[in-house]
Formats: sequence, C-alpha cells, structure tokens
Amino acid sequence: MERSPQAALRVRAAILESLQNLILFPHVGRQQKAEGVRKLVTRHYPYLVYYTTDEAAEEIVILTIQHPAREREHSDD
Repeated sequence: MERSPQAALRVRAAILESLQNLILFPHVGRQQKAEGVRKLVTRHYPYLVYYTTDEAAEEIVILTIQHPAREREHSDD
C-alpha cells in the first residue's frame, strides 16, 4: 500500500487536536501501572499518548506517542 501525505497530515492534525485538549484537561488520560504515567487515546485515529504531569512546574511531559499495533512500553492499570 502506498503512503499518503494527505492521510499523514490528517493523522497529525488529530494528534495535535488531542494534545490541545490535554493542555486544558491534563488529568483526562487513564492512569497506568507506572506511577504518574497516564494514557490518552487520540480522537479519530487510535494513537496512544503516554504522558506525565508536573504539577509544580505546570507542565505536561509527553513520553511517547504510539500506534496501538506496536509493542507498548507502558501498560494499563
């Protein structure tokens, strides 16, 4: 199957939209087994965003963004 630049841009836009929502609602992701790690499933495409929050610094740290077909570094609770 040929790769589509337009499809890649749609996936990128969906991921960025989910990240914007994460800024507004940093605790929306599901808590994982690893302490402090949360998982957010992106809208429209099933990419997984693993992240932590640093309350003191008011930061969200993205650990990885993965397609669910790939082996996962983190696991669900």
